[in-house]
Amino acid sequence: MPVAPEFPVDLPDDPIDRAPALGWTAITLGVATLSLALTNAFSIESWGADLPPSAAVAHIMDEAGHWRATMDRIGLGAPRETLHHGWKGLEETRWPAQQGTTSAAHDGADEGRDG
Repeated sequence: MPVAPEFPVDLPDDPIDRAPALGWTAITLGVATLSLALTNAFSIESWGADLPPSAAVAHIMDEAGHWRATMDRIGLGAPRETLHHGWKGLEETRWPAQQGTTSAAHDGADEGRDG
């Protein structure tokens, strides 16, 4: 019967203190959530529009619309808008062999989602 090789790393006898890792993770998730809520209000509004209609969804849509308008007014929606326009421009770019073709956006598949 073959002998198992020794483990190459000495493990501590004391249990690992996970508090610093959990704190770091909570802070990271909080910063990411806040950043997305501030700079991507359009997606919150778009998510609400995809929900089945109800009184609660109408309230969510109303609040999301106000949130988006506020973020756009103070300029926090500008980075997303700039990236979106750049992306749409690249999406419409054609190689020389594709000059006569159209994309899904021109065929109407992207209507209503041009944020």
